[in-house]
Amino acid sequence: MNKEKTLIKNTIIYAIGNFGSKILSFLLVPLYTYYLSTNDYGYFDLITTTIMLLIPIITFQIYDGLYRYLLDSKSNKELSNIISNSFFITIRNLLIFNTIYIIFIQFKMFKYEYLILLQINFNIISNLFAQIARGLKKNIQYSISGILSTFITLSSNVLFIVVINLRVGSLITANILASISIIIYLEYNLKIHKYIKIKLRNKIIKKQLIIYSVPLIPNVISWWLMKVSDRYFLTFYKGMEANGIYAVSNKFPSILIMLNSIFYLAWQESAIIEYKSKDKNQFYTKMFNVLMNIQFCSVIILISFTKFIMKFMVNGDFVSAWIYVPFLYMGTIFNSFSSFYGTGYLSSKDTMGAFYTSIIGGIVNVIINITLIPIIGIQAASFATMISFLVMWIVRLWQTKKYFRIDIKVKNLIILSIISIVFIVFYYNKNYILNIIMMVLSIIIFIVFNKNLIIKSFEFLFKKFKNKFSILS
Repeated sequence: MNKEKTLIKNTIIYAIGNFGSKILSFLLVPLYTYYLSTNDYGYFDLITTTIMLLIPIITFQIYDGLYRYLLDSKSNKELSNIISNSFFITIRNLLIFNTIYIIFIQFKMFKYEYLILLQINFNIISNLFAQIARGLKKNIQYSISGILSTFITLSSNVLFIVVINLRVGSLITANILASISIIIYLEYNLKIHKYIKIKLRNKIIKKQLIIYSVPLIPNVISWWLMKVSDRYFLTFYKGMEANGIYAVSNKFPSILIMLNSIFYLAWQESAIIEYKSKDKNQFYTKMFNVLMNIQFCSVIILISFTKFIMKFMVNGDFVSAWIYVPFLYMGTIFNSFSSFYGTGYLSSKDTMGAFYTSIIGGIVNVIINITLIPIIGIQAASFATMISFLVMWIVRLWQTKKYFRIDIKVKNLIILSIISIVFIVFYYNKNYILNIIMMVLSIIIFIVFNKNLIIKSFEFLFKKFKNKFSILS
């Protein structure tokens, strides 16, 4: 199987497992906005945001080291060595964190403190198990665990919010149950405990994993600064209600983020495996230009349809969320570009490069938030997200030339950027006819710029159906 088919196959597998869980956060928006106040949802969003910040610090971001070294492992003994030492690092760090957390809450009480602690613990263990599944190339099991997690989250949310009326506590509990389901399923199917052996504890391997992973902590924190620190600034300057509205605005770009994350899971594996090949530059170039066309054209479609969709999905005090979406869409494009180039750091095992570029983006985000949120409010947060990811992509574009060279189709980049700007300008008009024209044009633009991909996709599906029909007949 050639490299492109392998990438497509892995993308499909990851899509099956992750599509439900990723799209769930979008589909549950009507439920959240109907049953929860802006204050309640703003508080839950802060909890989620804080957990996202804590996890890489607690774990030393060992997930990345675990996955990277598992891909290089040639025997079961090497696999056990990497998994065992990653597991023991994680458990040790969790024990330290739990002790500090329990002491802290004796002096500073806040809502749902013990539920939050449970969510952190189970999230970390489930993430570890999921990365082990990926590292073992058990992508199907990884995907099924995602489907199971989605089902648990959905059913739990409906039961707890609608029937029992637990509000914020229900959202946390649903996340805990979803994480537990991942742990149980992967353990049952992969027998992960068999890879974990106390006698394999090794200081050299631990040091190797930590040296690779720790530089990625500031990298992840900087991504956190660019993606979600806006919530803290909004809460501080404008209140919890503003954060609740902004959180709903972010649910719409989550459609594209969902697709990006699925592709990135598959791309990360392909990029690492193909890093030492002679034609990596051609492969990386081809994949990036395909990604660029899809990203811009998808955003153009989303901009055209967002206001129409939001009328049916958002209730009450959340309706103003539509105003803040366009810059978040553009930020998602530059986020995906940064992630694509970021695989160079992982492939070369030079994770310090990821650290420097992410710090720059994080600083830009904080400066814009502090400067503009007091003046223009929520829109400043979305603008900061876009600019910080743009800056980080530009820096990575220059810095990663020592790993690979990508020839960007500049003409397409310029044309699609101009079209996106025009659509954003027209997005704020109130002319119904113009909105319909935008919808139609956006679909045409997508077809024009992605016609080769569309044709190949139809040919691929046609061959699959033809082969299946031949077998049945």
